[in-house]
Amino acid sequence: MDYRKLLHLPQKWTNRVVNSHATWLGAVASLPFLGVLTAVAVTQGNAPEAALPVQQQVVEALTLPPLPQPASNTVRYWRDEAVQRGDTIASLLNRLGVRDSDATGFIYSSPLSKDLLKLKTGATLSVQLNDQGELFGLRFLNDDENGEKVLVDIEKAGNGWRASADAPHTEAMQTVRALQINSTAASALGQAGIPDEIRTQLGEIFSDQFDLSSLKHGDKIDLVYETLLYNGAPLTTGNILAVEIDRGGSHYQAYYFAHDSESGSYYDAQGKALKKGFSKIPVAGSHISSGFGMRYHPVLHALRMHEGIDYAASTGTPIMAPSDAVVETVARQNGYGNVVILRHNARLSTLYAHMSRFRSGLKPGEQVKAGEVIGYVGATGRATGPHLHMEVHINGQPVDPATTALPTRELSSSERLAFTGQSVKLAANLKLLRDIPVSVAQLD
Repeated sequence: MDYRKLLHLPQKWTNRVVNSHATWLGAVASLPFLGVLTAVAVTQGNAPEAALPVQQQVVEALTLPPLPQPASNTVRYWRDEAVQRGDTIASLLNRLGVRDSDATGFIYSSPLSKDLLKLKTGATLSVQLNDQGELFGLRFLNDDENGEKVLVDIEKAGNGWRASADAPHTEAMQTVRALQINSTAASALGQAGIPDEIRTQLGEIFSDQFDLSSLKHGDKIDLVYETLLYNGAPLTTGNILAVEIDRGGSHYQAYYFAHDSESGSYYDAQGKALKKGFSKIPVAGSHISSGFGMRYHPVLHALRMHEGIDYAASTGTPIMAPSDAVVETVARQNGYGNVVILRHNARLSTLYAHMSRFRSGLKPGEQVKAGEVIGYVGATGRATGPHLHMEVHINGQPVDPATTALPTRELSSSERLAFTGQSVKLAANLKLLRDIPVSVAQLD
């Protein structure tokens, strides 16, 4: 082995390291790092020991002010539940988790009739509960034996229960609409969300002057009608209060005027009746004792539901056809008792209910003249006493006989003054509608 080669290895390696560019670059790059290490080493070696602050733990008990915690069984709230097909009060309460045998027992032994306690599909049952599911009351709308809307109210009173069925209190709000006809009146009314009852009223108000379907592109309808609110929510509509129609450049106006708490008619701006109506009333010398429809009662301040009008009359009083017609029905119907239906034209028919008896020999298909007797007042069917219930139907839709079919009387001097004051206010509402862009009014 040549040991002289081994002696030359360190010398050759050193020369390569010294003469290598990579070696020098690596050394230069490592200088900052080596400086940091040196500084750290010097600092650690020379720095005196720092005195750390002494931490103390302090524990202090805080006293919170007493917060009143109401007993959960004193907090009550109302909950609304939609009535489904086949629901009874008991089954619906069971679905809500209510287990109150005393309440259930009272409900079905209360003085209210069984018909009033039957729930209608789609109706709303409101129940008052607490967090434990204890029942304190329930409410729902229903029809009484006269077809009028009542509020069935069952509530806890002390250790017992009590029940009532009275007309619900509502608020009447004026609803305004401005429509411009782009295609047809029916299309414009539908797009604006005008209720069917209001559409039918509107068509009948001017029926003696023109047909609503004759309105064309560019014609306008400005409308003010009643919306009845129950617990802040729209429940139904009342009467059209004012309407103005621009038809081909001609202007037509109508204002509703109540003759009394049960009936009224439509008049133009000068107080002239707009409709002629039938030539006679069905019960001579009688008066309307109960008005039409779900509307705000100005005396009772409550909602009344009635698809016709009632005439107060004693048993046996003759009932006459108010105009020429064809007898369509002579029959006994559940609830209405003895009923006669007359067909006056293709659109209009009238119904007479609770008759004690029909005129002898009266039969379907027979033609009758205005003033001819068709039957006699009674109390058959669901009736609390003798009276005549009369309905008017336009294309199958119940409408107010007082504003669509019955003779319209002229206004007295005092009524004309009252009408003028009322119509001026409504005319201001119509003017406001004319000043609003149609698109804005339709979105209202």
